Amino acid sequence: MSKQLANKERRHKAIIDAAEKLLIESSWDSVQMQDIAKEAEVGVATLFRYFPKKQMLIIAVANQILTEELDFYCDISKQEITGIEKVESIFTRVNRLDNPGALKKSKFIDVFESNISEFDNFAAEAKDYFAIRNDISNIVSKIVQEGQTDNTLPSGEGVTDEIMTMINNYSLFARKLALMKGIMTLEKHPGISTQLKIMHDMYMERLRES
Repeated sequence: MSKQLANKERRHKAIIDAAEKLLIESSWDSVQMQDIAKEAEVGVATLFRYFPKKQMLIIAVANQILTEELDFYCDISKQEITGIEKVESIFTRVNRLDNPGALKKSKFIDVFESNISEFDNFAAEAKDYFAIRNDISNIVSKIVQEGQTDNTLPSGEGVTDEIMTMINNYSLFARKLALMKGIMTLEKHPGISTQLKIMHDMYMERLRES
């Protein structure tokens, strides 16, 4: 790789990193392209050469965050553990209670997925994002197949859909509890950790007893 190309890629990554830092902390409308250029230490004109529209930069941030998730799923799939242990590792991953940074990224993805249909030409602009989502689903399917082969996960049709639903529900519930953490400490039991453990144990028991 030439020095010029390496510098270009480094600048491209720096811009996305700067945008992510600002966008996960504030609303999209409050973050201006000038703010991102300043954070990335590039000129505004340079920023617009890389990302002519703010929408493109928002999508790039979403791709970067989701790629981190994909890397985790890839790592889990390569581990020499049983299928059900891999599923339980995923549950642990999506628990955001004690990880404020991960929670902020999850909130960004929630907002992104809620608003993506309003983007101009969103199907084409966000095709890489959808491809990453599909890659994650394929890895989960592979993990389920491995679990069925080693007899740690239920057999039969629909198991992959059931486990994907469990993962999605657990992730959503964990995010909701994390967001309500400050409020719920003032309420009576069960506490947030207890509630999440109950859901975790229910799902794991369901998978083990089948």
